Amino acid sequence: MKQNLNLAVFLVSSLFCSSLFSQDLHFTQYEFAPIHVNPANTGGFFGTFRLSGIYRDQGASIGSAGSLYRTPLFGMDVNFGFAFRAKDWTSLAISFFQDRTGEINLGKGGFLASGAYHLGIGKGDLAIGAQFGGVNLNAKNPEKANFLDELDSGASSSPDDSKLQSGKANYQDISGGLVFTTPISVKKHLLKVGLSSAHITQPSFSLSGGTGSYKLKMLWSAHGSLEYHLNEKVDLTPMFWLRNLDKFNETVAQCMASYLFNVEKKVRLNAGLGYRFGDALQIMAGMNYGKIKAQIGYDKTVSGLTKAQDPSGFGAIELGIMYTGNITKKPNPKPKVFCPRF
Repeated sequence: MKQNLNLAVFLVSSLFCSSLFSQDLHFTQYEFAPIHVNPANTGGFFGTFRLSGIYRDQGASIGSAGSLYRTPLFGMDVNFGFAFRAKDWTSLAISFFQDRTGEINLGKGGFLASGAYHLGIGKGDLAIGAQFGGVNLNAKNPEKANFLDELDSGASSSPDDSKLQSGKANYQDISGGLVFTTPISVKKHLLKVGLSSAHITQPSFSLSGGTGSYKLKMLWSAHGSLEYHLNEKVDLTPMFWLRNLDKFNETVAQCMASYLFNVEKKVRLNAGLGYRFGDALQIMAGMNYGKIKAQIGYDKTVSGLTKAQDPSGFGAIELGIMYTGNITKKPNPKPKVFCPRF
């Protein structure tokens, strides 16, 4: 079925000036998108490299135009030994994402590069991170769109088709952040707090050949977590994520529980609840198997949007996966020839 929209002007303005693009990506299981949350999270793990990915399908039951948003995000960060001090280290990362809606794949995609320098402070570290990348905005399948004049007249095309096909824009974005991580008490509970800012240069973009422009406001974020070791097998991790974009605020509070199911195979069972204030209840469950962590998340909408959902309250489904690896150098000693004296 082709996507039906009222006017090309509405499509194009929505594409570049409405909340469809002015809103930044958000995830329920944001721990699977660490670089997106804060560029200073680059390299913030125990290991040599980390692969992370998350897929969010939001509002799949709203209307007849398919999912409201389909958002995959993938990233890779690597730790290096280069540093100015013995306790420091340097990290680099790359990530890319798509955020699309409907059959015409209206949305944006981006490729981002990040870097962080970790300063060893006491038993913890302070990470200073920065991110730079480009974002493209367009409709990938504009030929699948139907306009009102086509539906009313039965025509196979509309003059507005060309407007939609030429509706493209791009901008470059810069982000920065700080993250402080430290163990607490003899049980080494792990505390992490961070602050970041996106759209630092407040980039502007406009339609190709169009008039007017849209200016992105700075996005401020604060986040934190405490990995509390309740006993030898159970960990509790309360977390929060706060964001502010101009006059809009978002607050997420969560708590995850982790149970050590098998010591030899390093299997942990994870489950937790969260709440995005004024929007959705969050339910998460997954497991760790060795170096792999996988999890599924579900958003149960509790806002007024439930009236437009079928089944009522079906908000979003997420799948997240992460792999942390180590690269060790094998010793290569020089051979020695032993010649016993006769």
